[in-house]
Amino acid sequence: MANAWRQYRALVNQGVRAELADLERLVSPVLFAITLLLLFAFAMGDVDDSLRIRVYLAETMLTALFALQVSFARLFEPDRQDRVFDLLRAYPVSHTALFLAKYSLILILGTATMIPTLVFGAFLNQTANQHLFSWSVVGISLLALAGLGALGVLLSAMTLKANARQILYPLLYFPLTAPVLLGAVQSSRLCLDGGRAAADIKAWLGLLLGFDCIYVTLGILLFTELVDES
Repeated sequence: MANAWRQYRALVNQGVRAELADLERLVSPVLFAITLLLLFAFAMGDVDDSLRIRVYLAETMLTALFALQVSFARLFEPDRQDRVFDLLRAYPVSHTALFLAKYSLILILGTATMIPTLVFGAFLNQTANQHLFSWSVVGISLLALAGLGALGVLLSAMTLKANARQILYPLLYFPLTAPVLLGAVQSSRLCLDGGRAAADIKAWLGLLLGFDCIYVTLGILLFTELVDES
């Protein structure tokens, strides 16, 4: 257990140093998100106040989802080029530690993308009478990131050597994100509406947390098999 923990820390540190060494990998998802939000803002124009919360959540959640794909696409690229999965069979590296390290790296990169997206989206959509930025929504969005990140790491590893990876990955990923996004959007909307329906918020948060647990558990259980078969 202690050895796996040391391996996890070493892998996370190596991943963070690699990202910081090439800031373009860190900045490009944020720039993509900002550009997409600006396009949404110009395309939507003036929005009725009764719809502003829904438009804000739709824009930011979709933007964050697409921006995360930039990070997912690059997650295993160094491993593929260096044939890391082949080398893992010859070294006593915990596959669970590798999955958790990749997952932690995605959570770090995703948080660095998610928070600016929420802040900038709120700035574009808020009015004098309606302030959209909420720390409750930030927390819910990070819970959504936990589920999306685990699913993204698992499917990125699963399709790493697939001949039609660019087609196969989105066909698997986007339908499976629906419960996570639905739970995040609905619970965030109820929070921004004033949190009057506490029972409904708990139900949607329960759905979100349930799928987070499912995707993280599947990632830990299946990642070892994917590495052995890669």
